[in-house]
Amino acid sequence: MSVDPVQYVGPEMAFPLAGGLYLLMALVAGVHVILNKKNEASAFSWLGIIILAPLLGAVLYWLFGINRIRRRAQAELSEHSPLSTAAKTHHVVQAYQCPDQWQELMKLGLGVHESDYLEANSLRPLINGDEAYPEMLNAINNAQQSVVLSSYIFEHDEAGRQFVSALVAANQRGVSVRVLIDGLGVGYGLSLVRADRVLRKQGVKTARFLSALSSSGTRFINLRNHRKILSVDGKVAFVGGMNIRQGNLIKTLAKRSGNQLTQDVHFKVHGPVINQINAVFSADWEFATDEVLNLPNWSDEFFNQENELNTEASITTRVLVDGPDDNYQKLPLTMLGAINAANDRVCIVSPYFLPGSLIMNALHMAVLRGVRVDVCVPARNNLPFVGWAMRANRRSLLEKGVHLYESAAPFDHSKLFLVDDYWSLIGSSNWDSRSLELNFEINLECYGSGLNRSISDIIDKKMQTSVEIRDCTDQHFIKRLRNNFFRMFSPYL
Repeated sequence: MSVDPVQYVGPEMAFPLAGGLYLLMALVAGVHVILNKKNEASAFSWLGIIILAPLLGAVLYWLFGINRIRRRAQAELSEHSPLSTAAKTHHVVQAYQCPDQWQELMKLGLGVHESDYLEANSLRPLINGDEAYPEMLNAINNAQQSVVLSSYIFEHDEAGRQFVSALVAANQRGVSVRVLIDGLGVGYGLSLVRADRVLRKQGVKTARFLSALSSSGTRFINLRNHRKILSVDGKVAFVGGMNIRQGNLIKTLAKRSGNQLTQDVHFKVHGPVINQINAVFSADWEFATDEVLNLPNWSDEFFNQENELNTEASITTRVLVDGPDDNYQKLPLTMLGAINAANDRVCIVSPYFLPGSLIMNALHMAVLRGVRVDVCVPARNNLPFVGWAMRANRRSLLEKGVHLYESAAPFDHSKLFLVDDYWSLIGSSNWDSRSLELNFEINLECYGSGLNRSISDIIDKKMQTSVEIRDCTDQHFIKRLRNNFFRMFSPYL
């Protein structure tokens, strides 16, 4: 029987084709590394992987090595910018208008990030889901015009179902509801039921940010939307580090077994900065759906309606967005500036504390200037390999004079950063490479002594129930070897 030579490809032809495909993929990936990787160590590492792991290296780089994205939403354009939306109000504060002790840091902040500082805001901390969820559900239940919700994790558990019911009810009474969930975080949790699918079946518009199963999502699978935003009617908003899941209800579940409990702090926000928060959600939503939103703006009359003027009022604040787009590496510069401006105290609470050498050196320099630096992290991490890498950093932190505290269970997911008695940073960002380089984050940079007192009280209570680590010489050799091994991967964790 004869074989058509055009259709038959024997081994002598298949191997050269495979070799050519490998060389082409390796060449394309290698060129991309050389042109786009600014960190020399990272560039050499990826080149080695691409060359030494035929085909697999290029695929791994395609999935996990590309850490920048050009967003279709064009969030930098004036009509979608978080900056211009609020700049139209009369609440803008320039550096020369602020108190003397703020001016240097505020000038630096304006140089790093173009977002305007806005006065006359109120921020109230909410501890765990026990305080945050009732406030959030009440805002949704009272919504009249619009509800927008963005979350990295939205589990369909007992807590999540309450949010689903509230969102569906709001949509059914004519409120415009939009729900955005990260394409990878949506799969978090034990339930096989996805909250966004339940919402969508009942008429609520939902979207996934870079869905892992889409062509664009697969390419940028390492880039995640870690923002947590709830904004209602332009009147009230909520930001911070809290996802939507049953484990955040510490008091409710304290006596139950088998639940992964998580401490956290969220913030209820009133004031013109809501316009900036809305603009961030609008840009993310347009990127995910191509739909342009026109969300209600904040009005001064809402302060009187909500009666929220209290010790946390009159906060000067602004939104700081961070992500692997045109906002790349702006947040670390702001953090460095705040540390370098400290005169008395720096307090950091973070679940994942793996800062790079620049921030570590800044903390060391602050200690040398006589600043007290307190860092509080969980004693037992929910991500074991991250916890091991953090333990490897103990010695370095202690040698630099940092006061290190480790909090007991439940796992503390809080994200708080305090400098002296007037500056604070709250939001979704952690102190690790994933958060500062690969995730889309939202934070509020705040100036105000009242808010600082509230946050300082929260941090002090955490440290009072934590153990101060004064010595790390008792670690077993095998554990030290394990910890330092995973520390080498800290830029990728």
